[in-house]
Amino acid sequence: MARVLLIDDNAEIRETTAIRLQIGGHHVITAASPQEAMDVADEHPHFDVAVLDLHLPKVAGDELLDLLRAHRTTADLPVVFYSANAPHATSVHGLSLADTRLTKGRPLNNLLSTINCLSH
Repeated sequence: MARVLLIDDNAEIRETTAIRLQIGGHHVITAASPQEAMDVADEHPHFDVAVLDLHLPKVAGDELLDLLRAHRTTADLPVVFYSANAPHATSVHGLSLADTRLTKGRPLNNLLSTINCLSH
């Protein structure tokens, strides 16, 4: 079981993803904004992985990654970018974002598999 920080501004996607990850055995704490994510990271500092929406209002997912990397409790936290609006892979900071293996087929199952790999 992984402790997952899930950040997505879309309530429906956030709730659906959180439920699926919880069914998969993970403990999920959600945030709707970058500021809320940073507050949650302060309150619950021991996450195994963060799942970030690539398209957040005001602060894009890659900018949030910079904030997480600069924060003492999340500096080394593995990050998965997961976006409903990314039809193809994008590269930011040398990471593969919205990888087609995550967005094609059964994306929530693929996300669950990725989290399982990162948290072991």
